Amino acid sequence: MGKLYAAPLDVYFDEETAGVQPDLLFVKKDRDFIFRENNGIVGAPDLVIEIVSSGSVDKDRNVKKDVYERFAVKEYWIADPACQTIEVLRMENDRYQLFSFAEQEGKIKSAVFPGFELEVQKVFQ
Repeated sequence: MGKLYAAPLDVYFDEETAGVQPDLLFVKKDRDFIFRENNGIVGAPDLVIEIVSSGSVDKDRNVKKDVYERFAVKEYWIADPACQTIEVLRMENDRYQLFSFAEQEGKIKSAVFPGFELEVQKVFQ
């Protein structure tokens, strides 16, 4: 299947965007070559999850989203504990499109993990 990594772990897309640290990221097993011991991830993970805090709203929703989109991270989740929401953005035609969304109740789905569903309420309990 693959491996889930947690911060702090640097992701290097190119020399200008070196050192981005997602809160969580997932790399499929067939792409595990992008993990470099002592160097972090070199290339686009399959899934990135950012957990929004009061000081990171703009960075997570705009700056990092633009970076992940530009380098074609297949799926980007934005988890917002204050609003109890999770947005799942999926890469379609070189742009992110909303794939799944849930607020306080309901389930989100993933394109990276077909058949996977997660109850948002359980995440924020």
